Amino acid sequence: MMQLKLAFRNAQRNVRRTLLTATTLFVGIALTTFCLSFFNGYIWDFLRGMADNHGHVRVVTQEYAEREQLQPLYANIEKSGPLRERLSQEPGVEAVEPVIKTGVVLALGEEIGDDFGMLMGAESSLFVDRMALDQAVIEGTWLTGAKDEVVLGRKVAMDLGAEVGQEILVMGQSQYGSMSPMSPTVVGIVSKNGLVDMQLYMQLEEARWMVDVPEGALSLLVYGQDYQPETVGPLSERLSQLPELQGYSLRAWSEEPLAAQSIPIITGMNAGLSALMMFVMVLAIFNTMTMSVLERTGEIGVMRAMGQTRMGAVGLFLIEAITIGVLGGSAGVLLGGLGGYYMELHGVDLGQEIVDQAGAMPIASTVYGDVTPELLLQCFLLAIATASLGALLPALRAASISPSAAMRSRR
Repeated sequence: MMQLKLAFRNAQRNVRRTLLTATTLFVGIALTTFCLSFFNGYIWDFLRGMADNHGHVRVVTQEYAEREQLQPLYANIEKSGPLRERLSQEPGVEAVEPVIKTGVVLALGEEIGDDFGMLMGAESSLFVDRMALDQAVIEGTWLTGAKDEVVLGRKVAMDLGAEVGQEILVMGQSQYGSMSPMSPTVVGIVSKNGLVDMQLYMQLEEARWMVDVPEGALSLLVYGQDYQPETVGPLSERLSQLPELQGYSLRAWSEEPLAAQSIPIITGMNAGLSALMMFVMVLAIFNTMTMSVLERTGEIGVMRAMGQTRMGAVGLFLIEAITIGVLGGSAGVLLGGLGGYYMELHGVDLGQEIVDQAGAMPIASTVYGDVTPELLLQCFLLAIATASLGALLPALRAASISPSAAMRSRR
């Protein structure tokens, strides 16, 4: 208790310097909280986009997995119904969606051009319930279920010059290698993120007709209760042990090449921001505590001569620094959290150019923050850890002061 009283008294000795240090912590923690809420929103939106589009776990034939870049349509799941029903019975599996995904050549009119797109054929349950594409329509409507309909991603429509109501030529292939043209009518245009904007969408039966797989699919997308990597990894491993899936290839969305490359980069950016802010705040605390030790050298010597231990001297300055950290950190978390919450409600518009330059990555033009209790606690603990780290060297210096030398210094 005495240590705590002395720490509070010392913090009040030089109010200006204490306030300056607390303000540095306040600003640093507020910026850190706000920026991390932005990155959290960005990261989880990116990850959700990947998981929604690729499924939490994707099931394909072994041959398709080995030659995937060539899109071997012949290596399909010939009858997807029984396998879909079996997977749906597994604990933790919420939905299993058969999907046809294949590259096609597009043309507006009868002349074949050089416009390409990725055609995705699936049931409405995937497009609406999982990907929420019906809420991303910016022109026209979503698929109504009528024959010969297509919905274009915004980038596909822009490159093709197509508008709602126009008939386009979609030139694909059957699994036997023959040309398979279709002439659907554009009923809508969607825009959600870079990946969605670069695809076009049809009902599953229409896509099955194109690739000539009447009862099958190129892949089955399995959706569990949670898309996070630490959850889908075990789910993928468990499903791969099923006798019915021997000979198939299973891969969690987080193991997809794009996700596997992107997740460490994004996580590194998050850690780098925290480290940078922490470095600046450590310097401020270090300066304050060093000046405090120099000013109270004689006092420290007297306390040491009266029996205070080295650890007692270290604790005195650490408590003083932690007090400043609690004050500055609490205010910073409050302000940064309010800013992050505002961004969570209203979002930040990065501009459509960002989406266009992102290519086939699920990056949206509007990023929303993500403020969680865990994030606020993390930033508050960061403030205390920063204060403790910044005070550690000055505190150790105070503990090493010789009582006789300190009292002779008259400081």
